[in-house]
Amino acid sequence: MGLEPISRAVLVVDVEKSSERHDREKVELREALYQVLHSGLEAAGLPAERYRLDDLGDGVLAVVDSEVLPLLDPLLEVAVDGLARFNARRDPVSWLRLRFGVHFGLIARDAHGWVGDDVTTAFRIVNGEGVKSVLRAAARAQSVVVVSDAVYRSVVRPGYRGLRAASYRQIHDGGRQVWVRVPGYAEPPVPAEDARPPAPVAAEQAAKSISISTANGNVFAADTIGHVDARTGLGGAP
Repeated sequence: MGLEPISRAVLVVDVEKSSERHDREKVELREALYQVLHSGLEAAGLPAERYRLDDLGDGVLAVVDSEVLPLLDPLLEVAVDGLARFNARRDPVSWLRLRFGVHFGLIARDAHGWVGDDVTTAFRIVNGEGVKSVLRAAARAQSVVVVSDAVYRSVVRPGYRGLRAASYRQIHDGGRQVWVRVPGYAEPPVPAEDARPPAPVAAEQAAKSISISTANGNVFAADTIGHVDARTGLGGAP
């Protein structure tokens, strides 16, 4: 194939319940989505040649020539503020509510778009049912931010730029361990189905593990996805 992978930060933004909006409303919401995203990119000091935005119909894929930290702060902080200003003019039932997914890694580009396990991961974490359920449970929220375990361990847990690890909650979603936070909430609300007590067998196994002082890690199967379609080119050299 001759593809050369490059290291990039990846942000996937998805509009909640986009299919339930009529066409004219979708146009308005898409315009607002791009406005808040461009405001965040500008605040992060990222010129157009440093990123590529691929339209997904009900969201955006942003591949950024940058470390991942600027995506969390200031990009997402500014985007979340812009989202709040947009929604302040709307009735809550018509709010634009967004899921932001952040990951990083080695990805490649062919004639059709981006390809690689790390771009797959970015899509999987933002579209997981667990992440969607967190946003549904957060009735007052306008967005949810989900980061991969790699992002959490690399930049969130150490608290770079004042990032608050305590505002994130670990969930297991679609066979992946991810971390979520809900802007405006001290900690993400727990959906009712995630608040159930552990099954007796699971509790017994946990007790046995503790009694013999072993650390049992979980192994997850990573699924794959095909190419991500794209229509615009990444400016400048990788």
